[in-house]
Amino acid sequence: MTSMTMWPALNATLNATSAVLLTGGYCCIRARRIMAHTLCMLGACLVSGLFLASYLLYHARVGSVPFQGHGWARPVYFAILLSHTVLAVAIVPMIWRTLRLAMRRQFEAHRGFARVTLPLWLYVSVTGVLVYVLLYGLPGTAHACPMCREAVADSSSLVRDRIVRGYAFSTIALLGTPLILVGSLTTMIVRSARRARRNRQ
Repeated sequence: MTSMTMWPALNATLNATSAVLLTGGYCCIRARRIMAHTLCMLGACLVSGLFLASYLLYHARVGSVPFQGHGWARPVYFAILLSHTVLAVAIVPMIWRTLRLAMRRQFEAHRGFARVTLPLWLYVSVTGVLVYVLLYGLPGTAHACPMCREAVADSSSLVRDRIVRGYAFSTIALLGTPLILVGSLTTMIVRSARRARRNRQ
């Protein structure tokens, strides 16, 4: 039950990590750190690929997860979900094209294509996290998780509250840990690049 319960949080963590790596890759290329840029972007590709595989496996097992929110949250959720889904499909060939241009060392074309690919890819990664927060993170939406819903339904009021709180805290911990690690690494790279640039001047 625990693994199924945490699976959506894992998917959101992969999306968030991809967003951090993309941001780090952009900062590195602006600082002329080519190797660091390459590692960040390849890392983003790997993490996004893992997300896609994990997402498909999860929904193959649990099916569609209905949105439990009400009021303002519903139009916001479906607007974000629609844009996220459309761009997630469109971005795959764009990422492949951008990578191929870099591998062929056609850097001028790569740079021009990346100017479009990067913001769209970053949007898909960030909205993937927002979709997760709206679907599972709003008060009471632990019921949207099939495994959580079963546990909550079979528990007393006190145990039910503990399950929901535990779900929220474990989600925050899972989302936060890789972001702190990757964010710290990106900060170190950017600071190192700035020091090197000042030394050259």
